Amino acid sequence: MKVRRFRSTLFKRMGLGAVGAIVVTAASASVPGAAFAAHAVRSAADSTPAAVGTISSSPDSVSDSVPDTATSTPNATNTNASSPNCSPSVFSTAQQRVENELEGRVSQLEDLTNRVNASSAVTSSDKATLLSKITGIELPGIEALQTEVRGETTCVALRADAHSMVFDYRVYLVMTPETDLVLATDRAAAIEARLVGLESTISGAIARLQATAGNLNGAQDAYADFEARVSAAEGLTDGQSASLLVLTPQGYPANASTLHGARANLQTVRQDLIAARADLNTIREDLS
Repeated sequence: MKVRRFRSTLFKRMGLGAVGAIVVTAASASVPGAAFAAHAVRSAADSTPAAVGTISSSPDSVSDSVPDTATSTPNATNTNASSPNCSPSVFSTAQQRVENELEGRVSQLEDLTNRVNASSAVTSSDKATLLSKITGIELPGIEALQTEVRGETTCVALRADAHSMVFDYRVYLVMTPETDLVLATDRAAAIEARLVGLESTISGAIARLQATAGNLNGAQDAYADFEARVSAAEGLTDGQSASLLVLTPQGYPANASTLHGARANLQTVRQDLIAARADLNTIREDLS
């Protein structure tokens, strides 16, 4: 009876139910899903003209520009966002297209701002940096371009604005995945910290119960794996937000490897946290 009462107290102290729920949440949220996928860093194949649509044959077009519209669908009339097909006869259409592209970026930046403000796990310093970049640089820059585009009267000027929209700001290719990955990394780090906080309680409990209840090899093995999994996850998230927050639009595509690497790390972290949750369940069962 004394051992049973002690175990019941232990489970409450460990908070296994709550932690399990947190790990489940981490498993589904620690890696950006649809949001990241919709604006994922393009592979080299996706950046080729054949994959993104027809590039204008005008001498003013930028033949090697990378499209910055994640939802664009290749078709016969879809040209690069950074160099719209423009001539005096279709100027109004081209101008409207650039205005639409800018409006989409404004909406995206506002959505990113809301994501940052809604996050309960983002650190105060990371939040300040993200909001500074989104609302202090990206959004004012895009909104300034909106004013300029409305007043343009030549294709040359319009293409210059479109080029700036893509290459100077990279809303979809840099700012969006950077934000999502920082938020996910900070969330994972917060979960890891909570799990680390359980370690001394679990290890001490196993040692005390083993002295009175006999063989607890299952719990011991699970605890060893739990420690290893959490430590591995910590190693992947440590310093990752800082490496993401220094990325700039002008650094793309060279900095795409940092984005890819961070996403791969978070996928591994997700697997480690799922395994850690399974270890907690094994420990709970062995101590029951």
